[in-house]
Amino acid sequence: MPAGATDHVNRSGRLDVGDGHSLYWEDWGNPDAELVVVHLHGGPGAGFSDSHKSLYDPARHRVVFHDQRGCGRSTPFAATEHNTSRHLVADVEALRRHLGLGRVVVAGGSWGSTLALLYAIAHPDAVRALLLWSIYLATQFESDWVNEGYPRHHLPAEWERFIGHVPAEHRGSGTSVMRFYADQLRSPDPARRQLFAREWTLWESALLSVQYDPTTLEAEIADDPATLSIAILETHYFLAGCFVPEGHILDNLPTITHIPAIAVHGRFDLCTPASSAHHLATAYGPRLDLRWANSGHLRTDPEMHAALRKAAAELLDQHP
Repeated sequence: MPAGATDHVNRSGRLDVGDGHSLYWEDWGNPDAELVVVHLHGGPGAGFSDSHKSLYDPARHRVVFHDQRGCGRSTPFAATEHNTSRHLVADVEALRRHLGLGRVVVAGGSWGSTLALLYAIAHPDAVRALLLWSIYLATQFESDWVNEGYPRHHLPAEWERFIGHVPAEHRGSGTSVMRFYADQLRSPDPARRQLFAREWTLWESALLSVQYDPTTLEAEIADDPATLSIAILETHYFLAGCFVPEGHILDNLPTITHIPAIAVHGRFDLCTPASSAHHLATAYGPRLDLRWANSGHLRTDPEMHAALRKAAAELLDQHP
């Protein structure tokens, strides 16, 4: 557990956001900091943990964390009803208002980068700056990249294990593969649900880090309750195009390109291809500083973590 992760929580609570959903949140770090960060975790369905706090300095930074609908300590767990991108964006705004925050720095990686961009597009006047990493733009190509197995040339055995659970008649496209997994994740048989949640998460997790250790990874997934919520919520979101029109983020960037932003992407990211970060930077323009790290997808990869610590300090200590 990172030093200072738990002993710098100023307050925590639950926020009823309607439709039977209740969000768990924490307000962490220096309560007197001029800028407040709203940190958005990945997934969908992963939840936040104390490891996310290692990006920030509790003596200087104030950060608000929350578990998005259906995951972590928010309830109901793994629920897909009333759970769309529109709901998650509205939840971020509800939490900002609940805590009485003004303009905030919004930070997020992977799915968190998607949600950060969607929130900024919906509420540009509430965003002071953006810190993004492992960029995911919610496009069909990015979904197909994983579910049609483009990284299989780097990880052939892992892909064969993942696709081996899918009957031949369901292998016509990345969407059909994902739909088969989604159907199994909703099986009345708990053991079958858990099997397909594990296999879904194992394939995706193999794509995340340059420090890949399959034996350790499988043991970690077996003991992690987030394995089920990630698999259920990812298939729910990705089969629906993340509940936004194709190209929505890039098409709507002109509404936010005045907001200063730093984006960090791993050159060896096999989960979200580097082209996504390049397209974002090209469309965003000079107010976005794109930085490359010799890392994979994970914020915990050493070079990614160092780059994010540096970027967070620059954004927060220079008071944009």
